[in-house]
Amino acid sequence: MLRIKETPPWDRPRERLFRNGPAYLSNEELVSILIGSGTRGNDVCALSRKVSVYLEENLLSMQEDPMAFLQGLLRIKGLGPAKSSLFAASCELFSRLFSRKAAVIRNAQDVLPFLLHLTTKRQEHFMSIHLNGANRIVSSNVVSIGLIDQTLVHPREVFSEAVRVKAAKVIVAHNHPAGALYPSEEDVEITKKLSRASAILGIVLLDHIIITEEGYFSFREEGLL
Repeated sequence: MLRIKETPPWDRPRERLFRNGPAYLSNEELVSILIGSGTRGNDVCALSRKVSVYLEENLLSMQEDPMAFLQGLLRIKGLGPAKSSLFAASCELFSRLFSRKAAVIRNAQDVLPFLLHLTTKRQEHFMSIHLNGANRIVSSNVVSIGLIDQTLVHPREVFSEAVRVKAAKVIVAHNHPAGALYPSEEDVEITKKLSRASAILGIVLLDHIIITEEGYFSFREEGLL
């Protein structure tokens, strides 16, 4: 792989991507587009080779230990924090989108991989996850951040995105940063309110899941929904 400056303009990775599509580029060329430019003493092509090899050898470890994966990127000389975070974020996003489209949600445990990031949040995050008739996730969004109450978690806010994407079913979920695994009275009341709204809208409320670092609580599994 020639240095970028030694490559004719029409044959550089970005130009070839626009001309032929990303499938025609090698892994190193795709990585070079993400890197953009090298640093002093670290040509973008040489850096791309190092990053490409690292990704091929360690991509599976990203899910097992994402922080170790990020630290490994940071150890690649010339990559730096900004570009390391770009690759870590890109890999995580691809992983989420790919697995989300492939996954069939049958129960609370099936949806847990899409909620684990909530366990690191210091504030309560209330999410709405939207499924089609085949129980595959089509989209998700954060409804509110902060102390969960019925003012913030209004059925209008929870179901508006579900209506937009024509979802057949919805799972709502939120974290308890303090670690309490069981629902509060407020959680129970919100769930009842959302259940009534789902019946009116014709969108099934499949579950309300509370997640912490210690585990999860499913309203459906506990017979509360």
